[in-house]
Amino acid sequence: MFKESQSTKDVSHLQGRDRDDVVDCTFASRYMSEPIPKSVMPESSIPANVVHQVIKDLRTLDARPNLNLASFVTTWMEPQAQELIMDSLNINFVDTDEYPSCQEISNRCVAMLAQLFHSPSVDALGNGDAVGAPTVGSSEAIMLSGLAMKKRWQERRAAENLDTTKPNLIMGNQTHVCWEKFCRYWDVEARYVQVEEGRYCATPELIAARCDENTIGVVSVFGSTYTGEFEDTEALDAMVTKMNKENGWNIVIHVDGASGAMVAPFVYPDVKFDFRLDNVASINISGHKYGLVYPGLGWAIWRDAEALPESMVFYCDYLGTVERSITLNFSRGASQIIAQYYQLLRLGREGYRKIMINLTSIARHIKKAIEKTGHFEILSQDVGVPLVAFRLNKIKGNHGGEHRRLYDEFQLADRMRIAGWILPAYKMPEGAEHVKLMRITIREDFSMTMADQVIQKLNESVEWLDNHFTISKDELNDMATHAIGKQFSRMDSKVLRTVSGLLRPC
Repeated sequence: MFKESQSTKDVSHLQGRDRDDVVDCTFASRYMSEPIPKSVMPESSIPANVVHQVIKDLRTLDARPNLNLASFVTTWMEPQAQELIMDSLNINFVDTDEYPSCQEISNRCVAMLAQLFHSPSVDALGNGDAVGAPTVGSSEAIMLSGLAMKKRWQERRAAENLDTTKPNLIMGNQTHVCWEKFCRYWDVEARYVQVEEGRYCATPELIAARCDENTIGVVSVFGSTYTGEFEDTEALDAMVTKMNKENGWNIVIHVDGASGAMVAPFVYPDVKFDFRLDNVASINISGHKYGLVYPGLGWAIWRDAEALPESMVFYCDYLGTVERSITLNFSRGASQIIAQYYQLLRLGREGYRKIMINLTSIARHIKKAIEKTGHFEILSQDVGVPLVAFRLNKIKGNHGGEHRRLYDEFQLADRMRIAGWILPAYKMPEGAEHVKLMRITIREDFSMTMADQVIQKLNESVEWLDNHFTISKDELNDMATHAIGKQFSRMDSKVLRTVSGLLRPC
């Protein structure tokens, strides 16, 4: 007759209970051997340790943030800043009566930035009526600034009994996609200055040629996402002054300083892009880029109260006090705003200057090293955001002529990713879409040692591609079109036989 063992007696108290409720080992849980719901909320709860491990495992193959050279966004902050962020994660910024310090901190940041950009609304000590607002990245700041330009134009036209239904905005087509969103969402005609090979920014003359009485404003891109280049805002300001005087218009400039506005004041202080120029009405800044704060923060700064229509300002009193609101949303966390205040106080002008000069020095070092390889052509400018944009150059064959490589920047980016480095490969916008390029973006946590490592890996990747049969889709289609008069969607033996005669050693 079966006799109950001691081990069976030891677990008798678990009868009627789910064993997983008392198993401490995460990987002994049944949840680790069964599929976790992906798009349907589970009927039953799952232990915290299991969910924690599942999500960590899901993110295992993500890139390391400090090796992501595609992003401009801050990936490192001091421990003290991170502690302040954690302490305020549960603070809703709009609850100003309950958390009055957060609004005060935001106001101080706006005043500091307005003074940095020479706003006439504040004096040298930051005293005065600085006009601005924290936003969720530069995208919201751009929406608000664009709306301010549109409403000023509409109000002025309405006062003169003129048509207000056909507003337009002039900008280079290398602008960030959020400008396209603004024009589409708010019914503004977008008039673009197309780039062309060798000219990857808009010029004042090309912008002026597209302006008319319905132009609500022009955009100066102060730090192109593609090449880091600064548009000449000072020359644009002179052109706008001339147009306004000759035509009786009141066109203003918005400076998209998402990347460059927190670089130029410290590295290129003589470059005028801000409120020192008479026609600059507003500037957007990405606090989470070279403002050196973790993702989720932007700033919209206006020249003065006149530049921001009163019709955009809301006054709310249902949280216990009357507060001015200039946002597209309402609730938002306070942690990034607090982190920005930490950085502005902690670093000061001296600290930002040292960091930005250091990043610029590293960018110049990388540029020289890339040029020295002989494999690349530099497309970024010496003055601009600290980055290096480049493309593969042509190579000389045995016959002495130049020809394109069989592989392209996208395949080189794939090789770099195998080693953990994320270098974006992309095409220029319409007008120069045939130009493919790559970019190395320099951030605070990117050292000179890392710069040397990425250059070494670039050289190794090019050597590997040079010595293995690798061909880009574009090159393959070119060959197929030349050989059989059409492109194809997949490789097969017939295509290989057809194009094989076109392939020869270089």
